[in-house]
Amino acid sequence: MHNLKLYALYRAKQPIIHTEETIGNISKIKKMRVIHEGKPVPVPALSGNSFRGQFRDILADQMFAILTEQGTSRIKLPPDHYGVIYSGGVMKGRSKMGEKMKGMADAIPMLRLIGSAFGNVMLPSKLAATHIIPYAVETQAVIELTVNGLSDDWRDLLPAEPPKRSDLLFNDGPLTRKDDTKDLTKQRYAETEADLGQDEERTRRQMIYYVECIPPGTFLLQEMYSKYPLDDLELGCFFDGLLAFLREPSLGGRSAAGYGQVQVMYQVYLSDEQPFEVRSGQSVTLPQLVQGAIQQYRQYVEQQKQDILGALSATAISQEAQDDALESAE
Repeated sequence: MHNLKLYALYRAKQPIIHTEETIGNISKIKKMRVIHEGKPVPVPALSGNSFRGQFRDILADQMFAILTEQGTSRIKLPPDHYGVIYSGGVMKGRSKMGEKMKGMADAIPMLRLIGSAFGNVMLPSKLAATHIIPYAVETQAVIELTVNGLSDDWRDLLPAEPPKRSDLLFNDGPLTRKDDTKDLTKQRYAETEADLGQDEERTRRQMIYYVECIPPGTFLLQEMYSKYPLDDLELGCFFDGLLAFLREPSLGGRSAAGYGQVQVMYQVYLSDEQPFEVRSGQSVTLPQLVQGAIQQYRQYVEQQKQDILGALSATAISQEAQDDALESAE
């Protein structure tokens, strides 16, 4: 069993968005209150839960990439099971999902690592993530221990004079948001020919707005740690997902539009191993223990494919079956 702790340093390469509410035509960034000089002051921050949600998606995508042999097949999941994997499930009474919790947790290391809700039963997460807090004058007391956990060379990158919280925000825009009746990801219908050529009406129904962002160049810090010891499969699952995140690291929303791109450095403390660094944009040499855990995890998912699909009540659809279905539809 393994105990894990990571100290994270992020440096924004692009503006970071993490909105909480919209006032007028400005989407406000999420803020947390810290005590500075005896007074509570709000500073922008990204919630640890948002990072865990992003990391959950990565872990699930990595697992399904193995199960589908890198996309050569597809897997059909019942809605409740999909929610357990990708969104952390839903707490609701009179649900029979709780009866499936043990079977799914036993078969799927990801669920034991990140936790989920199974109707009226909660499987606790073994992984905790703190808020992601900017390096600023007002946050020095809050992030002191995290800064001390970094390696010397990355600690030296931090500015000698931290920025003030007033320098950590700017309004980006104007951006446009289409009316939801034209958003096919939110409305389950296809546009008809009658909808074509209505550019003037669509423009009129678009909303022009601005969004508060954390500016490029900002340093942000975070800690992640295991609340309970991890077994080899859970450790391998974690680092398999972490390496995937480091290939294209981003924080916050609208990453597909170029926001949130960051440089990342993790200082990793793993049980009795010597501390080691993992960085984005560089080849990673992991300790043998970690390499072995990743390999063991990936082999487990491959070899236990049928047990995992059975626990998920999932159906595997081969590429040939997909092609036949498309031909029949045509």
